[in-house]
Amino acid sequence: MKTVYPNNKMLKKKFLYILGLAFGIYLLLRYFPTFEIPGMPSDLAATSRKEAAAPAADTVIVLNQQTGKNETKELCVVREYDFKGASADDPQLVTYIRKQLLEPPSLSPYHLSDPNKVHFSQYGQSKYAAEEILRGMRGGFFIEAGALDGEYLSNTLYFERELGWRGLLIEPHPEAYQQLRQKHRNAFVMNVALSTTPEATEISFVLDPKYNELSHIGEKGVKVIGVPFYSILLALEVKVVDFLSLDVEAFEMKILQTIPWDKVRFRLMCIEVDHIPEGVEYLKKYLTERGYEFLGVRDVDAWFGWPSLLEETKKPR
Repeated sequence: MKTVYPNNKMLKKKFLYILGLAFGIYLLLRYFPTFEIPGMPSDLAATSRKEAAAPAADTVIVLNQQTGKNETKELCVVREYDFKGASADDPQLVTYIRKQLLEPPSLSPYHLSDPNKVHFSQYGQSKYAAEEILRGMRGGFFIEAGALDGEYLSNTLYFERELGWRGLLIEPHPEAYQQLRQKHRNAFVMNVALSTTPEATEISFVLDPKYNELSHIGEKGVKVIGVPFYSILLALEVKVVDFLSLDVEAFEMKILQTIPWDKVRFRLMCIEVDHIPEGVEYLKKYLTERGYEFLGVRDVDAWFGWPSLLEETKKPR
């Protein structure tokens, strides 16, 4: 029997064709992030684009709690961002947030440091909100901006675990965000900062080495994506937030001023006022003029609610 050998020239042509096709797909995903390959599932295409956005390393100094000494660490910060200056309702920005920045709720069991604990708030915020105002309301939607690791001082973990709420956790600190992801919260999570203007931007936070937290905005520091609050609500398709916990170290007022109040409602808001330069009276005037009821100040927080929504849950005084 005569042996038939493959045509080497034909094999070489096929190899070069496949190589060229693969390289072409890579270039499309790398430089045209909105391009969709026919037949490829949208979630797979989004994953491919995420992998194409290579993270860059930032070197920062943090305090080692065990040794008491400062150490240099590299934090991974995704820099690829094409929407600087985009308005809050820009459809492409909203799509980018939905596909690239929002991480879905974890399907894994909780991985908490203290799983037997019920309330995690620093000043009993979750207990006060649940028992005195929301009266055990189930199935609500929360947003916690300044979520830290998702357990320590959390104002929303109680609602999620005990009352079946869904929600969103926002944490700009890259290292704290990685710890947050490891808690396996049953909520959307985002490693972004809330923009202090109605446009998308990039924000540089200065890291406080004493407390290993982002302390204030500066020209040099850890760079994170800054997205408008309303853009996130559009990406989530949420028009009513049942509980907003806002703790962003003195930027609360500026962030609130970016919200189109005629397009969204908040049943209950817990806003830290300990550091806002405008003061509590300014905040009170701003929100009451937009129809919100001032519920008082407890410890470091001012509380507000939308009257008709509060009537559904709030205890009579």
